[in-house]
This record gives sequence, structure tokens and C-alpha cells, in this order.
Amino acid sequence: MTPDEPPARRPAPGALRLVQDFCNSTDFEAGFDLIADPQGLTDWLAAAGHPPAQPISVGDVRRAIRFREALRDFVTVSARPEDAAECVERGRAVLDAEAAGLPLQVRFGATVEFRPASDGLAGALSAMLAALALGQADGSARRLKACEADSCRWVFYDQSRNGSSRWCTMSLCGARSKNRAYRRRLRESA
Repeated sequence: MTPDEPPARRPAPGALRLVQDFCNSTDFEAGFDLIADPQGLTDWLAAAGHPPAQPISVGDVRRAIRFREALRDFVTVSARPEDAAECVERGRAVLDAEAAGLPLQVRFGATVEFRPASDGLAGALSAMLAALALGQADGSARRLKACEADSCRWVFYDQSRNGSSRWCTMSLCGARSKNRAYRRRLRESA
């Protein structure tokens, strides 16, 4: 759902893919935001399978962007645990507030299923919260992370064996970070 997605940025499995795609509806480095206006958000929702029944407003766009950035904060990783904890808590507060007013149905069958009770923006936000909740329950959401690079913050699914990746790609953000750290150590030792 994003333009020119690098192959190293593999998609998250199952329903977490919706969360990942929504977070990556903006790319800070490339300078685009697919949901920055009502038409963009309408198009994104329709492509994601949640077409709005009513026109999207500027207020809906603000709500969607606030929710997206709360999701990104919630999945933040950082070399400094205190920074990550602050981001995660900030994201959790927004997600908790949104969850209180979103329509979600629980269906019992061979497995328990969470489904949005409406279409459009509310349905998409409900579907993302359900995916995140199920991912928390089965442990898969732990691997959904926002790149540690401040200039990037791309949400990726950590495919490493031990789940310790901090950057969306080692060849881009990881290499930049390691080069900056190396140059900083050189300056400090000079």
C-alpha cells in the first residue's frame, strides 16, 4: 500500500499488516502522507477494505493521523529504554481513549474473532485495535516496531531470529546509525 516499498521491509503477518500499512501511510524521509486530506483518507480506507459510508471530514483526518502516530509510538523501540517507555505510554493513552468509543464485536466459533461493528474510519480503527490485541495475546505484536532512526520511524515487522532488530533495514537506517556512532567516537577520542 506504500509507494516503492524496499524489499527488506517485509510485511507483518495476518491482521497486523493493516496496522503496519496504516502506520506507513506516511514516509518521513520520502515526504509523502497518503491520508493527509479527506480524499486521501477515503482512498486509503477503501483500499484497506473499510470504505466510508459518509464523506470523510478534516476532523476525521486529524483523528486518523493522531491514531496513526499513537500506533507508531506504541510500537517504538529505542536503544534508550526510557525514551521507548515514554513513547509507548503516550501511544497507549491515545489508543485506550479511542478504544473506549469504537464499535467492536466478538464472535465465538472455532476461534474467537474480533470484528469491527461498522465501516469507514471507525471500522478500520476497530480492526487495527483488534489486530493489535490479538497480536499482544499471541506475541506477534512484539515484533511490530517503529524504526529507531528519528528521520525514518518506518513500522516494520522484525523477522530476526531473536526479535532484536532496531531499524527497518540494516543497509539503510542501521548503517547510518552505526556510521554516526563511529564518527562520534572518533571525535570524542581526538
